[in-house]
Amino acid sequence: MKPREIPIKELIEKLKEEHSSLPGLIDDAIITYKTGNLSGAFPVIAEVRETLSQHIIDEEATLLKFLLEKLGKEASEPYIKILQDHPKIMKLVEQSVESTYTGWTETENDLNTLKEFLAEHNKQEEAELYPKVISLL
Repeated sequence: MKPREIPIKELIEKLKEEHSSLPGLIDDAIITYKTGNLSGAFPVIAEVRETLSQHIIDEEATLLKFLLEKLGKEASEPYIKILQDHPKIMKLVEQSVESTYTGWTETENDLNTLKEFLAEHNKQEEAELYPKVISLL
């Protein structure tokens, strides 16, 4: 997967759209599981994984690179700290995928944890990271 090649302002709007749509997608997976359609939920979780993978690549390869070029490493530290959540997010996604093979109880918990963690992470990005990038354009 490569970073999307669109202007930074457009990219940030796309990233915000994904912040808005991911909780509903995670809820769709939970609802699908609760109806007993275990195999139907797997493609939804796979879509969450694909969306988040692209999202993270865009933030790190485009936004972080931009900040490092404009501010340097030391001044970029607060934003680097926010992006350090990404491995934990992807671990939660992978746990959700893996737990689809072991049973619904674990999968529901994993998806709810992912959703809660994303909500906090996304707030930080939208309150701190994105405005800083836009201010430097």
